[in-house]
Amino acid sequence: MLRYIRFLWKCGQTRFQFFSYPSLQKAKFLAENNLSFLAGIYYLDSKEYTEAASCFEKAGAYKHLIIAYQKQGLYGKAITLADQKKYYERGAAICLHIHDYQKAAYFYSYFNPLEAAKLYKQEYCFYEAGYAYLYAYNGLKAIDCFRCCKNPLQKEQGLKEVAEFALVLYFTKQYEDAFELFIKLNDYYSALECAKKLKEDELIKSTCLLIGMEEAEKKHYSFAAKCVEPFDTELAMYYYSLDHAYEEIVRLLLTHGDYEKALHICLLENDLNRAYEIASTYNPTLLSS
Repeated sequence: MLRYIRFLWKCGQTRFQFFSYPSLQKAKFLAENNLSFLAGIYYLDSKEYTEAASCFEKAGAYKHLIIAYQKQGLYGKAITLADQKKYYERGAAICLHIHDYQKAAYFYSYFNPLEAAKLYKQEYCFYEAGYAYLYAYNGLKAIDCFRCCKNPLQKEQGLKEVAEFALVLYFTKQYEDAFELFIKLNDYYSALECAKKLKEDELIKSTCLLIGMEEAEKKHYSFAAKCVEPFDTELAMYYYSLDHAYEEIVRLLLTHGDYEKALHICLLENDLNRAYEIASTYNPTLLSS
């Protein structure tokens, strides 16, 4: 406050000629009176960027100091200061101006993660893009990015983060969103839990079929058959056949009333006692055939 009073007193002594001075002279007059910020503004107007930077630094006017650095082409200093003082939007704008898109993405990640993800993908920084999407609550796109990582450790870590995010969604009862993530992560058992919470029969069916396919790929054929049996009898019998579990095939055929085929399988397996039992219990006429 005293500086401004002293400044006005000096202006009065010169009959306020200050206001008729050109910008550079105003800047020097203000600097002499320790009004550094205002001096910096007039130095900027006069394109005396070095002096402007000195004044802004003295005044602690870091946003304007960044501008002064930028005007001098000192982009490294401007970017560093923008990061230190958390002027992220200014930092992003500078980086875009000099086509440093990866660094621009870094700044965008603080206030616009979707734009950050876009820029990171453009620069093939898929790990960083995945996290940016995750911060924007877009787990599906995060998975796509993490799966593009060439570094297997980054890929594993990124997908682990998405899995933890999916668990958070599950425990906060956002079952539909969690289901989509678990499906894309190929975590079908967790997806099934979500489907059960949603009480969606079609989701339960499709997920059980996926579990069956997964277990069949692991050659757990009988378990795969148990998973799909309530929804697809033919597929269940196919899986049982791969495990040579003919008793289970016979059980299913009997359940669906196909006694003749059940009898035929028992005969193929040379299980005559079981064949006789089926024929005498369900359809005695088969004994004659």
